[in-house]
Amino acid sequence: MLPLAGLCVTMALAWDRQPAASAAGASSQSIAVPAYFSPGSEWTKIDHADPPVRLAVINPDNGPGSSRAAGFAHAVRGAQSAGITVVGYVSTDYAQRPLTAVEADVDAYYRWYGVNGIFFDQATTGCAEEPYYAALNQYVKGMGGAARTILNPGTQTSQCYVHAADILVTFEGSDSEYLRSYSGPAWVAHYSPRHFWHLIYSTPTVSALAQVIRLSRRRHAGFVYVTGAGLPNPYGGLPSDSYWAAELADVAH
Repeated sequence: MLPLAGLCVTMALAWDRQPAASAAGASSQSIAVPAYFSPGSEWTKIDHADPPVRLAVINPDNGPGSSRAAGFAHAVRGAQSAGITVVGYVSTDYAQRPLTAVEADVDAYYRWYGVNGIFFDQATTGCAEEPYYAALNQYVKGMGGAARTILNPGTQTSQCYVHAADILVTFEGSDSEYLRSYSGPAWVAHYSPRHFWHLIYSTPTVSALAQVIRLSRRRHAGFVYVTGAGLPNPYGGLPSDSYWAAELADVAH
């Protein structure tokens, strides 16, 4: 995920860690919102979404920051009260950050915000680094509670990572990239869609949005977020009210 300040994402439900014999139906897909914005009215829209948003990733300052931010703490409590799983954004710098530094960020999120898990950004795809992420997964699990973990390589990854996190972000890119160059490995179909999340930006119209949602479902993504905004920060706010309503309706069907 693009490392910009003020992130939230939204999604949870059944976090099946076992291989699935068949793909889940349309009703099992949920929106997961990368919200790179400060607490306020847009958090309220997420909290009251219908169908519900299931997970929220907060990112006060490309990580937990240097101290507790009261506004984010309030937003976390509100989202959790709405049934949303809230996870904190942490960069791993492609397994280059020392584990102790990453774990310190995890500790801060739990201490200051009482999160339900961690979103590990800038993840690798090579199996040589899998033990690094497996260790982080176990560290978060040791925090207790929901302890949800997400890895974001932003692209298709290796099957060895399936048990290193609850969710893998296996696509993050533009609408045109999603339509023209996406390719999913065969092994993805052997696992629950709840393992996979696709993030698609620069999707210009409501009709294009509907097409992308249909594709994401066929491509085995149990979680999805689509926006018309583009680089450098497609996650600086929710889509317009009409676009957001259409996205919620498309995912519900």
